[in-house]
Amino acid sequence: MVRFIIAQILGLLALILVCFSYAFNDKKKFLAYQILSNLFYASSFLVLSVLVGGVNTIISIARVSTLYIFERKDKRPPLELYVLFSLLYLLSGNLFYQSPLDIMAIVAYEMFNMAMFIRDIEVTRFMMVLPNIIIVIYNIFSSTFTNALLDFVEITVLVCMIVRFSCSRQNKRFKYLL
Repeated sequence: MVRFIIAQILGLLALILVCFSYAFNDKKKFLAYQILSNLFYASSFLVLSVLVGGVNTIISIARVSTLYIFERKDKRPPLELYVLFSLLYLLSGNLFYQSPLDIMAIVAYEMFNMAMFIRDIEVTRFMMVLPNIIIVIYNIFSSTFTNALLDFVEITVLVCMIVRFSCSRQNKRFKYLL
């Protein structure tokens, strides 16, 4: 019971940080908050011995940290780096596989990987919606309920940010037409 409560608290901290991440229209700030939130997110999984989710989230921390370095230098990461992280997710999924439910996590992390290698933050936001839906289901069945809440809130924040930045872009275009 204590491990369950600790996992939920860690998930709640991740939730707060991930909500902040989507408020930025700057990929560097977005990635920095994603790194912090993923530390708590991974810990929540690992406290409950949900290995595929926990280990893949640790891999995600390495991926986001690497992408953050490339963004700070305003450089595009090489395709080989994308392939490396994709293979790491597959390897982790095979090594730590516990149930058919883990297939959902493996697929979702592969989708997250694709989204994060897109340098356009708007496209990244769109591509993050579906894997978050998959991970919500995974979290519910893994008893990481605050992680599920985090991902549900993340979906909501993503949709709000997509709408917000889309509307602001439309308003700017409209302003130039007048």
